[in-house]
Amino acid sequence: MTKSNEVELVFTPYITLKNGHRIYARQYGKKVFCFPKKRTESTKK
Repeated sequence: MTKSNEVELVFTPYITLKNGHRIYARQYGKKVFCFPKKRTESTKK
């Protein structure tokens, strides 16, 4: 089995912090937040 370093970019208009507060991208002058998410075998298409 080969290991893959594929990442998928996830775009979301808000992020919920561990303390429950929700931060919206528009509060920081952005439309969305973008962060990488590692792809697993089950999510590959």
